[in-house]
Amino acid sequence: MNVANFAESKSSAEARTRVVYWAVTLLLMVPGAGGGLIELFTGGPASVAQTLTSLGFPLYIMKILGLAKVLGGVAILTGRFPKLKEWAYAGFAFDFLGATASHLLAGDVAHAPFPFVFFLVHMTSYALWYKTAATRLP
Repeated sequence: MNVANFAESKSSAEARTRVVYWAVTLLLMVPGAGGGLIELFTGGPASVAQTLTSLGFPLYIMKILGLAKVLGGVAILTGRFPKLKEWAYAGFAFDFLGATASHLLAGDVAHAPFPFVFFLVHMTSYALWYKTAATRLP
């Protein structure tokens, strides 16, 4: 393998990684940040309101989480400020892990895996972003 072939294979691998990153990130952010818009500007879907109530949360938490999801989605999708993007990834991780714990602690074991799967997809997106980021974080 000569240097030209190595450079070409490296760039195609990076291109594939970027495509996978954007696919995974959009798979996560479209329902995440899009759902945040619905939660922020409406009463949210009835199923979300029912879930929050059954877990013991007040309904106003939906507006707070909706705003956080929208701002986090903007930070992740634009990526203009790497530190802010990192904080947004952390916020979504807390959201998904908190949702998982809330379901488990409320005895709703059947629904606990769903937010945990979103957490795993989220961590995949983060790992791929970190791998392909133009600005390396410390």
